[in-house]
Amino acid sequence: MFRSESLDDLDAAGRAALDAIGAGLVLDLRNDQELTQPHPLEGTSAYRRIPWIDLVAEKTRDAAAEPRLVDVYSNSLSRNAAQIGKIFQAIADAPADRPVVVHCRAGKDRTGQVAALLLELAGVPREVIAEDYAISEVLLGRQDGPELSRTRPETILGSLDHLDSRLGGIRAYLAGLGLSQAQIHRLATRLVPVGVQAVVFDFDGLLMDTESTSVQSWQAEWAYHGLELDLQEFWPGHGGDTSEIRYGRLAAAVGDSFDQEASHARRMAHRARLHSDMDFRPGIRDWLAAARELELTLAIASSSDSRWVRGHLERVGAIDLFDLIVTGDQVSTHKPDPAIYELALRRLGVSGEEAIAVEDTAHGVAAAQAAGMLSVAIPNPYVDPAAVVAADLVLGSADQLLLSDLLLSVGSKGSTRVTG
Repeated sequence: MFRSESLDDLDAAGRAALDAIGAGLVLDLRNDQELTQPHPLEGTSAYRRIPWIDLVAEKTRDAAAEPRLVDVYSNSLSRNAAQIGKIFQAIADAPADRPVVVHCRAGKDRTGQVAALLLELAGVPREVIAEDYAISEVLLGRQDGPELSRTRPETILGSLDHLDSRLGGIRAYLAGLGLSQAQIHRLATRLVPVGVQAVVFDFDGLLMDTESTSVQSWQAEWAYHGLELDLQEFWPGHGGDTSEIRYGRLAAAVGDSFDQEASHARRMAHRARLHSDMDFRPGIRDWLAAARELELTLAIASSSDSRWVRGHLERVGAIDLFDLIVTGDQVSTHKPDPAIYELALRRLGVSGEEAIAVEDTAHGVAAAQAAGMLSVAIPNPYVDPAAVVAADLVLGSADQLLLSDLLLSVGSKGSTRVTG
């Protein structure tokens, strides 16, 4: 995205430079009274004029209550909200593969605010946003001009502080202007491209907390025999089925009276009761809905067998939320071997770099990374967050971060860790 002062005075070289940009949208923020001549792009498909200033709301403005430029900026965010919403919707809906040019008259105030809000959305540090804003007075030769003609860093920083303290922050502000989550995401990815096309989820312990119900069912069975389950040896470090090993340990502890068939039936009945009202882990349904809005492909890659995974999804009416379900009975090896993720990628028709894997264990993260995928870890209750530190992003739960923010964080190969 480019920002500029008025394009009215472009010479031949300037017009050639503008044409070379190949803008999909040239957005003019001036009001009628600022127009002194036809716009050089008037009549072209790219040109659109959406005034920043709401002339009706402007009549209610008390100029005496805005002695500083930061006051003008801050109040403008609310006073001109209807117009600002149209401006950002236009930018969000502009062709994603072509630049946007935004200009006003001077090229410092309205365009400066547009740029600052977009940079804030993209997660740019505020000191960098302030530097970008402040350079305008240098380029326009206004360093020694009247105070309202300058672009001091504290002006834009104060406006952004107002955005946080009074308007709920950038995402809440844009949503309040009427932008959808998909439009907000498109605004951010105009500055920070994200090539992710698919999100692939593990199942047990990640989508549903079946790891806890497994532990509880085994604990109940050990307690039935007056014993206590030792969790130190419970987790195998891979995604395969270890039920026979666990029954073997229980049999050794109980002795000759152990009846595995009865024990299994009792444990399965107890686990079924635990599963009867179990749904997705917190925030997962919001992620799935957001993925659909962002037109991402959704898949499951689980080491469990198909009947287990599909049965749970059908129980909660979620089988149709996924485009692909790959399970452990379709590959010969289990995680941390990448075979199941490699199969999922082939069937999805995407590369590892175009997909994010969401896992709850270290061996799941290792499998995804071996397949060349970006990885997000949301540890289940029995996994220490430190064990999944190799993931590109670690969260305490899915409701800690919007999916669109996750795509930006992981897609930019950041090292963010959000735990708790």
